[in-house]
Amino acid sequence: MDFSHGRHSNGSSTNSSSSSIGSGGGGREINIAVLGSKGVGKSAIIVRYLTRRFIGDYDPEMDAIFTHSAVVDGKQVVLHIMDSAWHSSARELRHDPVTWADGFLLVFSVTDPDSWSCAQELVTHLRLSRGDERLPIALAANKCDLIHLRRVTGNECAPWAAEHGCGYREVSASEDPDSVEEVFASLCRQVRTVHRKREKLSWIMQRPAVAAKLQIRQSLRNLAEKKWRSRTSTF
Repeated sequence: MDFSHGRHSNGSSTNSSSSSIGSGGGGREINIAVLGSKGVGKSAIIVRYLTRRFIGDYDPEMDAIFTHSAVVDGKQVVLHIMDSAWHSSARELRHDPVTWADGFLLVFSVTDPDSWSCAQELVTHLRLSRGDERLPIALAANKCDLIHLRRVTGNECAPWAAEHGCGYREVSASEDPDSVEEVFASLCRQVRTVHRKREKLSWIMQRPAVAAKLQIRQSLRNLAEKKWRSRTSTF
């Protein structure tokens, strides 16, 4: 496959940092890794988003990074989207996408309960690996057009996603390009929100007055702990 949006083979991306968000000539840049079980439609979703075309057959071992410019909520964004080869379980996930991505799109099929279980495992694995409970993750319930084959319900998935701080949307790569576009846009919003909060916290922590207050608070805490230990040692 060859797309005008740009393609890099796995590992050839010029930006391997997990903190890729920044202002550049083309606007903010966001790295998104698309993960999930084999046959759930990861590549189909990516191609549908990039070209608004649907292609059904792909190489399951393909690793590629596609670059795509988009506008989300009126703001320009440059997305680097990683299409990764299938991994049979979260424990076999390659290290590269875990550290590379700013946000993760986890795809599962509503016709395959095992793929939903895999997506749930991935949420836990990714957040433990990154040590970040706020890590932006969106769940895409693909193949929702196959109503007669459906075995995973939204009533099961949506509450779980909300409880674990994940975005959730039902999509159809084959029938509904708008749903695919929205799930990417939603993930971009998650990444932006987390990034703004981190920037604000970093700015606050760098202020001398705040740093001084934190140092005083820590000193008082240490003093109180020292007194407590001194008292307990006399019992």
